[in-house]
Amino acid sequence: MEKQTQHNFSANLKQNKLSSELIWKTPGEKTAASVFLSYDSKHVVITGSEGLVTLLDASSGKAKFSLELSSALFYSQIDDSSGDVFSFGPNTVARIDRFGKQEWKKNIQTRIIAAAISQYSKNFILCYEGNKIVIADYNAVPKYKGGVESKGAISGIYSPKYSDNFVVVTIAGDVFYMRYDGQIIWQFCIKDHLNSVSTSRDGKIIFIGSRENKLLGLHADQKALFNFELKSPVVCTDISEDGKYFAVGCADGCIYILNEGGETIFYDKPFAVVSKIFLSDNAEKILTLSDARDVSMYRVGQKKSVEEKAKNIDIFIELDSSFKSGGAVTDNRNERGIDAFIEL
Repeated sequence: MEKQTQHNFSANLKQNKLSSELIWKTPGEKTAASVFLSYDSKHVVITGSEGLVTLLDASSGKAKFSLELSSALFYSQIDDSSGDVFSFGPNTVARIDRFGKQEWKKNIQTRIIAAAISQYSKNFILCYEGNKIVIADYNAVPKYKGGVESKGAISGIYSPKYSDNFVVVTIAGDVFYMRYDGQIIWQFCIKDHLNSVSTSRDGKIIFIGSRENKLLGLHADQKALFNFELKSPVVCTDISEDGKYFAVGCADGCIYILNEGGETIFYDKPFAVVSKIFLSDNAEKILTLSDARDVSMYRVGQKKSVEEKAKNIDIFIELDSSFKSGGAVTDNRNERGIDAFIEL
């Protein structure tokens, strides 16, 4: 019965414009560096820039635990199979169990600029200044040290739930599709300054946003799927579990949901700045971090009439599909050795 309900909702998404209803919102009393919705859409982890990590129930917004790590942080991610939280800062990596107990914490001398966990392979991936990359297991034992060649710094990384491959993008416009062992499978180059990347759960659909207001969809077999242009720089992106719906957060505070045909099925401008956005399974809910402090969960549903809801959104912004990527796919493996530069 549950699967049938989800199927019907997905069918309706393709046919109708949508609206949203606020489910819960955090008080926004402290600065939040990041937020993450677990792959199973059951938990939310909020990362405070000064070191506070808070795990919430995604349905109610109620806190399950808060832990002060006493280190600057920029990102946390949940392994939903174990419930463990991995938190990352410029010079910190920490693992917290599902009850809020710190399992270990490592101080790193080399500055970390981006990070992600690979739930599939039970690894975490650290990106450093100079585009160096380290892959370590969940106990912080290094497994790979290498890097990527680009004229710009790494600006985003994403590791899907059901694949041991991962994607790295740079501010210079390079997209690297990489294996669990650090080898580059392929590289796609475009002219834009890339600052956001996400993938479908199986890692086959890659969704990228740029400072030049562009959106790019790639397939893991090196095919370009779509490209569009919005009205402001793209800050954050996400993909629904089935890879059919795409969420976008922009620098002007606008949020979008697009279907696989590139049509705008949901649009709103509730914020001044939106820095993180996530879609739950089947695009039924949207999680956002806005104005560097407010974490909000919305339910997405069919648009109501004026009588039912006075604040309907009547105008939906359509995307401009004139943007063409100028990139090419190459096999650009990095054979250059890199000396040890990390202490774990």
